[in-house]
Formats: sequence, C-alpha cells, structure tokens
Amino acid sequence: MQISALLTLAATAAALSSVPQPGQQNKYRALQRDTKLAIVPVDGAEFLAGQHFDISIELHSDDTTVPDFSNLAVTINGKKISDVIVNAPAPYIWKPYNATFYADTKARDTKKSTTFAVARGTFRNVALPANGEYNVEVSAGGQIATAKWVVKGSAVRQAKNALLFIGDGMAPTMISAARYISKNTRFGKFANGDGFLEIEKFDAMGKIATNGIDAIITDSANSAAAYGSGQKGWVNGLNVYFDTTPGDNLDDAKVETISEIIRRVRPGMCVGIVTTASVVDATPAGFFGHTRSRSQGAHLVNEALNGFSHLVQNSTTKKWSVSGEPMPWGPAVKPDVLLGGGGEWFKGSKAINSTNYYDAFAAAGYNVVYDKTALKAASAGPVLGIFTAGHMDTWYEREFNTGALTTNPDSSPKLDGTTATNQPGLELMTTKAIEIMEKKCTDGWFLMAEAASVDKSMHPMDYDRGLADLLELDRTVKAVRSLECAKETAIFLTADHSQGYDVYGSVDLNYFRSAAQDDSVGADGKANLPEPASWQGEQRNAIGIYADAGWIDNVLDANGLPTKFADARFRLAGGKVDSPSHVENFEVKQPGLATSEGADGKPSYYPSNPLTRNPSINYVNGSKIIREQSGVYVADPHDTTKDSGFGLARPGNLPASSGSSVHTLQAVDLYCYGPAAASCGKVHDNTELFFLIANALGLGADATYQAPGAAPGTQYVAPAGNAGYVAPVGTGAAGNKPGNLYSSAATFGFSAVVAAAAMLLL
Repeated sequence: MQISALLTLAATAAALSSVPQPGQQNKYRALQRDTKLAIVPVDGAEFLAGQHFDISIELHSDDTTVPDFSNLAVTINGKKISDVIVNAPAPYIWKPYNATFYADTKARDTKKSTTFAVARGTFRNVALPANGEYNVEVSAGGQIATAKWVVKGSAVRQAKNALLFIGDGMAPTMISAARYISKNTRFGKFANGDGFLEIEKFDAMGKIATNGIDAIITDSANSAAAYGSGQKGWVNGLNVYFDTTPGDNLDDAKVETISEIIRRVRPGMCVGIVTTASVVDATPAGFFGHTRSRSQGAHLVNEALNGFSHLVQNSTTKKWSVSGEPMPWGPAVKPDVLLGGGGEWFKGSKAINSTNYYDAFAAAGYNVVYDKTALKAASAGPVLGIFTAGHMDTWYEREFNTGALTTNPDSSPKLDGTTATNQPGLELMTTKAIEIMEKKCTDGWFLMAEAASVDKSMHPMDYDRGLADLLELDRTVKAVRSLECAKETAIFLTADHSQGYDVYGSVDLNYFRSAAQDDSVGADGKANLPEPASWQGEQRNAIGIYADAGWIDNVLDANGLPTKFADARFRLAGGKVDSPSHVENFEVKQPGLATSEGADGKPSYYPSNPLTRNPSINYVNGSKIIREQSGVYVADPHDTTKDSGFGLARPGNLPASSGSSVHTLQAVDLYCYGPAAASCGKVHDNTELFFLIANALGLGADATYQAPGAAPGTQYVAPAGNAGYVAPVGTGAAGNKPGNLYSSAATFGFSAVVAAAAMLLL
C-alpha cells in the first residue's frame, strides 16, 4: 500500500510539473515548475505523422550568471536524436543572452523587471514520421526537463476537399442573436416558422476550448494557429513556440501548418485563403505564417509568396536580409487563391525593402485584382485579390450604407489616395475561390474563409454591424452547400474565440428616446423628485426583461438582407460583459473615427477600416503609470444619435488604457458537415480541429482514399506529378559536415568543452 501511494504521489508530481503557475505575469510559460530547463514543443504536444517542427531548449539562471550548458544532452525514447529522427540536423548553440520578466502586473506598471541569463540550443526542421509516443528528456547544468510528444497518423482520406469557415469572435450567443433578428417563429417555434440559421443545420456540433499556453484569454493569432498547426501558443504568436530572446520575432521554434503540409506532400491540391480582414491579419496568417508578432504584416506577405526566411534588418541601411542562425524550412504556401484586404503591406514604405509585392505576385503567375468587378471576371488561378488598404469594410457599409465609405479617402488597395468603393463580399469571394480551385487542381482543395468583422465590429460594441456580418457568413454557407462539389467536401465552421456579448431583454426605442436622461420628468410628464443623475431610471424602464422582453422587429428586407436595423422600434437589449467607458442608447451607430493622442495632447481623429462605431476616446489626464502606457479612455461624446452623451452611461470595467472591448473565455461552437461529422460532437481543445481537417484530407503518409461512388476498398492514387517535397537538412555552416554544429564554438566565444559537449545531442 505504501509503495502504491508513493507511485501515485510521484505520478501526480510529474503531472503537476507541466501545470501552469497561477499569476498574470510569468518568467516563461514553457518552463516547467520544478526545473530551470525548458523545452519546446512542450509536454503534451501532438503532431501529424511527418509534420515538421523546430526544437528549442533553454537553460535559465536566477540572475545574470551564465548557466552551464556544457553537458547538454537530449534523448528521445532513451535514444540519441539521430537514432530517432532521420537526417537529424545539427544543433545550433546560441551565445548566452539576458532576458527580463515581471514578477507580477504591479511590477510591470512600475517598471520593476527582473533580469536573468539564458543559454539556448535549437534543432531546426525535424519530423517524427511514425505514429506513437515519444518521451523526450533534456539535461544540462544539473537540471532535467521531460516531455511526451504524441504523433498521430491519418490513415484514410475521408473527403476530396476541406473547407473551414471561421466567424472571428463569434460567440454562441451571437449566433442566437442573429437568428432572433432574422428568423420569425410560429408561436415561439423556429422549426414551425422560418427555421434555424444555415450554420445551425450542419450534421454535428461540438465545442472548442480556446485558451493558449500563456493565458486563459486568447487572441486571433494563437487561436487560429492552433487550427492551422495543431499547437497551443502565446497571444500574438503565429505557429511558433515563443522563446525568451529579445527583439527577434522570427527566431522562435516553428511548427508546420496544414497549408505547408499540403504543399509538401500533395502538390496537386489547391490552397485558398479568403477573409474580410487584411490577408495578413492574424486569422488568415495562422494558416501560413510564422512569427512571434502578428503585427508583422510585411513579413507575412513575403512568407505567403516566398516561404519562411529568417530576415534581419540592417540598423544602418534598414534593409532586410537573411542573417543569423540558418533556419531551413519547407516550401512556400503560395495560395492558389488569396482574397481580402491589406494593400498597405504590398507596396510602399511598409513592404519589405519597399518591394512591390503586387508585381512580385504577378511575376509568379498570379492574376492580381483590386475590386469586385475584376474578381467576378477572374476565371483562372492563381488569383491575388486585395480590395482595401487595410481591413475590408463590414457588410453594412459595403452593401447598404455605401455613402459612409468616403469617410476614409485613402482606403484603396493601390494606395493611390482614392476610396475602395467596390469591395466584394464574403459570399462572392468564397464561391469564386472554390470555382477557381475546382478548375485548377485535380487533387482537391483546402479553403479557409473568415468572416473577420464579426470580431472587428464587436470590439467597439457595434452589435448591428457584427450581426450583419454573421448573417453574411450564414448566406455564404448556404451558397457553398448548394454547390455540386459540396458532396465531396468536409465542411467545418467555428470561431477562433468568443466575445462576451449576450442579450438580456428587449428595448422599446420610442419609450427610450422620449425618456428624460436626468430623470427630471417621468413617463407621465410630471416632475420627479430629485435623485442621483447616475440612476437614469426613466431610460432603463424602457428595457423589458422576462415577460416584458417581447418579440423584436425582424431586420431583413424583402431580399433577405439585414437593411432594416434603423427601422426597428423593438430591438435587442444586449451588451458586453467587458467594456471601456461608453454610452449605450441601442441605436444603429454611424461610423466613428478612431482616436489617438495628438502632439498637442488632444484626441486626434482619423478614419480606419472597417468603419464602425467608436465608443471611447483617448483622454490625456490620468495617473503617471497609465499615461506612460497609452492614456485613459472615456466615453466618446460623438458616439450618439441625439444630444451629446444621450443614453445610458456605462462605466468601464477594463484597464483604463483599453479603448475597446476584448475577447472572453466562453467556449465556441464547432459545426461539422460531411464525412468528418462523426468526430465532431464533443468538447475539443482548439488544437484538435487541425487533426480533424488533416484526417478528413488524409494527410498522413499512409493515407488511402475512397472517392464518392468508387468501389469499396479503392485506394487513393495521387495525380501525376504529386512528387513529395523533401525538406532541406540543416548541414551546418560552410565546411561543416552534417552532425557538426551549425557554427563553430569559436564564433560565439564558447569554450571547446561546450562545443564538444553539444555533440552529446547527436
């Protein structure tokens, strides 16, 4: 009994070593609790058989004393790396460096950081080809770290094509709200009335937990990357495991995305990316990009066309070039169809070395189009369609409130000082992408299509625009499922994360508009007794709850489009659980102007796509700590439809430096259609969606495929020309043979002992 108890205790302790330490700040989330040695990919990481990835190992000191890395050794299942990984690259041993962290958030705000020294080694572009469990042990400096990696196969190809719809930020409650404003019931039943949304008619439904490694709340980068490569990550990161190196956003350990896997093993298959955001925004870039910072739009444009390169900027010339540690990687994705916004990153000063990437894509054979008319005319791929300088506008402005588009006179993707007034919608972009890929590729296709402005509208609490974009996604789903190729397509639909929106009743706008904001007069027209102005009781009485939450007006017109928001008297009373200070009056909002603090210390207004409400403005008067961060945000007096500030005053409950609402914790819905639906109906980590898609496409090395209508047992046969890509092996610097260090120990001033000890890795 005592031995059994000890074994249980030991197993529990081992499991807890990978459990995160509670706290808002941390030294390094990949660091296990009981060691100063960290390895990524982390304990519990899962890979598709043959999926490529980098390995990074760090040894930390408690202070600036350089840690002893001389006896670094790595084993996998008790064997040297070279005995497990064919053509294993040599390790690259970094020069020790200092890193910093904050012990807690108060330390961050008071700028009291802690500095520690780091020794680091990396293996680049490795793969584990066989299914199974791989137990990794790393030792150095008297420290030990362990990890178990799991490799999954994909033995049977289930579908010719795969399509992933992402409603960015689309919480389950938003789907419900979109149904209530667009579908009529018959005595309370949707099934007897207009029915449910197309989204809700899939074959199966599950749930997805969206958190990353570093925090319980995720952003669109690491959440999309979890779908793209099957790995948990850090906020702002795209298909990388963060390291502690300062300043370099491109040196982190990478993991191969599903688009890259397709390019490597199935060249006859198309890859398409469609979004109503910039094509290098976090979600689309999650399927081809590798960077610690999602804001590196210029690098992501270059990666889409040319593949990953470790680019370093010259401090004098400001030019970017390949430099530093060799980082061999696989083929460029070069999407067969790439549609969305983001022209600001394709030419001019923001582009890598001011390269004109429109010309570069054209030189690579792309048909480059800039508006809806040209996209409709496109008949063959590859196609690059960039329709705005920044993100594309919401459906509400693109198709209904078109006059507002001129608010931004510089939105053209050509960066020529004109307005992008002829933008396509999600339905056209998605169906055109499918049309082009159906013609171009004999071996099927993978497409990611994102309704980006569900999220981009919900951040500034512009609920009407967000729900209108959700309904555009719903119409797109209907259009796609009517296509003949849908019969051979596994379709997945989900969100990358939630926004904390919900509905708690309905509001009578006639009553609300007539109510006295200061409660001086009651609904009966008689004077009220004096009461605190913050009560706003008269306006709040216009909100109906429970039995008074009567049915709302349908916002669809005769064409089934949501053009009647402003005509509705009875509207949803909803909101966010989080917000900056703002005013809520339940009206349709006119597009506001984004704000920043100008040189004179006053708010500076400027247009920004997509055009949405702007609920708060930067206010310059605040504490020193807050002012040094980014100022204080207060309710925007322009964000009204009546008198200045008319509506319910909502105090902020976010950090004072937050100018819009944020993402939330709620699990998102996963809808599945087609042969993969059987695996859909449960609660998943977000990393599991990668494997659902990979399994549907049979991307494992031993995949077979039975086409619809084929005889039972028919094996998958790749079309002619589908030669598998062979990734480069890290052979080291000039003159070094495989198995030696990439760079000599002398290069970095290390001792010969360190150099010799590094050979233990192989």
